[in-house]
Amino acid sequence: MKEKKNVDAGLIWKTLNAIAINYDDWNKSDSALLYHKKVFNYFKGNDTLKIGSTYNNIGNTLLKKKKYKEAKHWLTTGLRISELRSSDESAKKGNRFFYEKATLYTNLATIESELNNFSEAEKLFVKAHHFATNSMSAEKLRDLYWQRAKFFTKSKKYKLAIEDHEKYIKLRDSVFDVKRAETFAELEAKYQTEKKEKELLKVKTKVAERENEIKRKNTQFVILSLIVAGLLIIGYLIYRQQKLKNKQQKQEFELKSAIAKIETQNELQEQRLQISRDLHDNIGSQLTFIISSVDNIKYAFDITNSRLDNKLSGISDFAKSTIVELRDTIWAMNKSEITFEDLQIRIHNFIEKAKIAKTDINFNFTVDYQLKECKFSSVEGMNIYRTIQEAINNSMKYANSKTISIDIKPNQDDIEILISDDGLGFKIDEVLLGNGIANMRKRISDVNGLFYIQSNENQGTKIKITIPKKCKKA
Repeated sequence: MKEKKNVDAGLIWKTLNAIAINYDDWNKSDSALLYHKKVFNYFKGNDTLKIGSTYNNIGNTLLKKKKYKEAKHWLTTGLRISELRSSDESAKKGNRFFYEKATLYTNLATIESELNNFSEAEKLFVKAHHFATNSMSAEKLRDLYWQRAKFFTKSKKYKLAIEDHEKYIKLRDSVFDVKRAETFAELEAKYQTEKKEKELLKVKTKVAERENEIKRKNTQFVILSLIVAGLLIIGYLIYRQQKLKNKQQKQEFELKSAIAKIETQNELQEQRLQISRDLHDNIGSQLTFIISSVDNIKYAFDITNSRLDNKLSGISDFAKSTIVELRDTIWAMNKSEITFEDLQIRIHNFIEKAKIAKTDINFNFTVDYQLKECKFSSVEGMNIYRTIQEAINNSMKYANSKTISIDIKPNQDDIEILISDDGLGFKIDEVLLGNGIANMRKRISDVNGLFYIQSNENQGTKIKITIPKKCKKA
């Protein structure tokens, strides 16, 4: 009696599984899940080890519904069941073992890719490829290449994505041709079976012949229905495959466009590097020659004219200052983007040089650690650096200050830069602001920032700059 119960449970499981799979194919995922889970009414405890494919099917349906964490739970359970069942070495020799493992690892890798766990996804795809290759199943390899192409696209490995996409297209077309041939063969087999049954029925009595005639007509109706259904299914498959092909061609075009964009950016970077090398080799060497020539003139001749001596010294200092600015420009051009850490180091180096030139001034420079991941374009970074440099220079030249402070910190969606001194100050309403202030305003305006200046006599000067924050979120 117990054996009869087990047989009935097995038949019920197969029936519920078939119904659920049909619902899944019709994109009725809720109904598919309902019938899959009904299986657990007949299998409890250790008996669930016999229905590992049910866990896999539920996980696959949840994956289609994009419920990734829930799908991962079911698929992981299915994988554990598969490992327990395949502990026997003889089980590992069959294609079914590799087919099941290929399905599980492909789905688990897809989930990790969708959850942006790229490192884990890549490991799982390696296992999926091993099992798919050994399963001798073109369908499993096709599914692997499709999911892995999407993963490589998402992780910006475009060359690998294109290779997997091309492999997928070849396998997809071959699998479709095989399935179509199998569908027609199945219909033909059913037709031949029915035909033989009709021939056997002819030898029976006239009464039986009459009954068989009725059955024959019914059979013809069923066959016609099957043929029509088969044709409809084939038509639907062709339509769906064409739709998928169009979608894949669009994705392939987007991939090629992305690759072209990267190549263009690389060409622009090469051009920037070439220009920076030309600036360094040509203009830099020419400025160095001017400095050397002026110094040689001063030391070679006994110059008694103080105005001439001062003029030559001014030319030398101007050339040296120009070389410093040229180096800053080359530094910016050599980078497609400037991190705040790069900018901080550049400002720190400038302040160290300023300390040497003005030993009587105390400099305070602080940067909030949260800004470490912020980035700017090379033009934006240079504008911010030049503005801070100009503000410090103004304080050193005109303010007669003892302390200059530079404080940089985040403020909601902005970065706030405060440059202050304790110098002489001035009345903003009574003083005509020079080109230096105007240039600073223009530079900050070009990076979509705001520039404020506040000063009073004998109360020092404060310059406040706010710029949009472009940082990675923690």
